[in-house]
Amino acid sequence: MRALCITVLLWLCLPVRAEQASLLVMTDVWPPFRMPAADGSLQGLDIDVLNQLSLRTGLHFNVQRAPWARGLAALENGKADLMTGLAKTPEREVYIHYLPQPYYACAPRFYAAPAQARALQSYIQLAALTIGHVLESVYFEPFDSDTQLRKVAVNNEEQLLAMLARGRLQALIGTDCQVDYELRDPRWQGRIVKAGFRPDARTDLYIGFSRQRNLQAQYQQINQTLVQLQAEGWISKAALRYQVSQP
Repeated sequence: MRALCITVLLWLCLPVRAEQASLLVMTDVWPPFRMPAADGSLQGLDIDVLNQLSLRTGLHFNVQRAPWARGLAALENGKADLMTGLAKTPEREVYIHYLPQPYYACAPRFYAAPAQARALQSYIQLAALTIGHVLESVYFEPFDSDTQLRKVAVNNEEQLLAMLARGRLQALIGTDCQVDYELRDPRWQGRIVKAGFRPDARTDLYIGFSRQRNLQAQYQQINQTLVQLQAEGWISKAALRYQVSQP
C-alpha cells in the first residue's frame, strides 16, 4: 500500500507535458480571419491556423469570443493565454509576449461613400471628417496618436460600416484584408469604397501570449510550428480559400 501511495505521489508530481495543455484564446469576429459558423463556433483563416497548430503540436485551443478590448484586457491581467491577429505596439509589448515573426500582413485603409472617397486624397483632409475606428485597434502613425482628429470608436467593423452607410460617419479606417472582404456583402456594394488616400503603412498580424502566464514551452512549440507552416507556404495557401488581400 505504501509503495502504491509513493507511486501515485510521484505521478502527480510529474510535469504536465505541453501537448496536454489547453490554451484559452480570446478573440472577436473579424472576417475573413474569424467568422461565425452555423453552429455558433468561429471559422476563418485564424481558426484554420489554430487547428493546424493543434494538429501538429498536440496543444488544445479553447477559443472564446469577446469584444476586442476585453480580450486585450484578459491578456493584460492573465485571464487569457493568447490572441491571434494582433498588431504590435510598445504599449502592448509590456503585457504581450509576441511570437518573433508575423503570420500575415494587411494594410490600413480609409473607406467612405464614393464621392467622399474620391475627394479624400491626403492625410490633412482627415481633419474635416468624422472617422470611425475599432476600439483598441492599431492602424498607423500619426493617425493612432492624433488627438486633433474627430474619431469615433466602436466594437467592430460591422458597426462602422452600418454607421457609415447611415451617414453617421464620413469615413472609417480599417485593414484592407478585413474591410475588403466585408464589402463583398451586397448591402455595401456601391455605397462604400476605398478612399484615394492610402497610408504608406502595413499592419503585421502576430500571435501573442500573456506575459502573466507561464507558457514558455507552449510559446516555443507554437513558434517553431508556425515557422514551419510559413516555410511550407501553408498559410498563404489557406488564405486563398478566403481570398484575403495582402499589402
